[in-house]
Amino acid sequence: MPSPELSTGAEEALRKDALLSKAFGWMGRNPYDKHKNPEGIVNAGIASNSTIRPILLDKLNSIAGTFQDTDLDYNWPNGEPELRGEIANMFNRHFYPVVPVKADDIVVTNGCTSAIEMLAFAMCNPGDHVLIPAPCYGSLDNDMSLRARAVATPVKLPLEEAMTVSQISYFERAIADIERRGGRVKALFLMSPHNPLGVSYPRDVLRRFFEFCRRHNLFVVIDEIYALSVFDRSEIVTPFESVLSWFDLDSYIDPSSVVVLHGLSKDFGLNGFRMGWMLSPWNKDLLKVITSYASFGYRPSYTDRLISKFLSDHSFIDTMLKTSQRLLADNYAHTVEFFDIHGIQYIPCTAGHFIWFRLPVKACTNTLLSLGLIKESDVPDTKWTVENEMVVWQNMVCEKHIYMPTGQAFCSPEPGWFRLTFAICKEQLDLAFERLGNMIK
Repeated sequence: MPSPELSTGAEEALRKDALLSKAFGWMGRNPYDKHKNPEGIVNAGIASNSTIRPILLDKLNSIAGTFQDTDLDYNWPNGEPELRGEIANMFNRHFYPVVPVKADDIVVTNGCTSAIEMLAFAMCNPGDHVLIPAPCYGSLDNDMSLRARAVATPVKLPLEEAMTVSQISYFERAIADIERRGGRVKALFLMSPHNPLGVSYPRDVLRRFFEFCRRHNLFVVIDEIYALSVFDRSEIVTPFESVLSWFDLDSYIDPSSVVVLHGLSKDFGLNGFRMGWMLSPWNKDLLKVITSYASFGYRPSYTDRLISKFLSDHSFIDTMLKTSQRLLADNYAHTVEFFDIHGIQYIPCTAGHFIWFRLPVKACTNTLLSLGLIKESDVPDTKWTVENEMVVWQNMVCEKHIYMPTGQAFCSPEPGWFRLTFAICKEQLDLAFERLGNMIK
């Protein structure tokens, strides 16, 4: 007897096999544990700030309290008013908005993943494109396409142009190609600070992006989720500036086209709480739509109340953020010292939890030799290819027991690149370095 058919969208979802999901499966079957499984896979790949966990656990345990009667009720799908008020307060203290952010400018969602999906629903019809500078965050394709069925479209850039105004020409060509094929572009998605490059966009580059979006009547979503994880504020690096702080934004783009994302997962190290938020002080219709979608992604009432209390301790939050930035700077310095000693190419970064680097080709030849895929006589001609990168990556995770995402999961313009999360405890970081060093000896 035939069974009912799944929808077209569901069939497309079945055909997707995300690289990152595959790696999570490998890691889940053999996770590192200092006492129970010291030979297991060290997680140096998920962007989670573990350096501040002791501080966070002490604070959360001190305010957890007991359940209240209201915790058993439905909460506000867009976030309890008190919670949105504290989020607005956080923006006003740390993002320096030209006009103070208000609670009603914010919609709280169950993670930024949900916020991105909701925005894709609100901005795009099925088949519409969202342009994204590549390399880019590896899960955007799923976030935008699995249910909303928008088309996440990476625009691959040479690394040397990733933070320059010259990249706009690549986006002009991309939109022209899509329109020539009968498609439509509806939005541009940016991350500043950038994932995986770990740097902030220069103001002039953002200005040129805004002008590009105005010319083509596009929305622009700016994910600022690493804004408070900037650990290098020296004069020689590009500073982070929230788009909320631009007093002349309307000179370059209609502000109603602009949306800002942020949340708990990165700056606050609370990935497991699944809480993000979007704001657009300039577009009330969009906020109203996202609020209606938010009912499909409620958070527990207790969680909203706990995080309201957490964010309301402004002294603790400000001190914790400074501590986090100091620890990130320490771990970053430790990482680049290892890379410099071992001749590993990397992109210097100033923010976030990770570093974008390219393994020496020796790691590739060593792996291929050990697997019998090449002979000694092939070594001089061996180079990084997409296929070789996949072989090395799977061997790195499953045999060398280090998890880091492959560049292909981030739409890297060239093979051999990986993203290493350094925001983990020093002991595990050193173990990852030891195993990585063995790959290139």
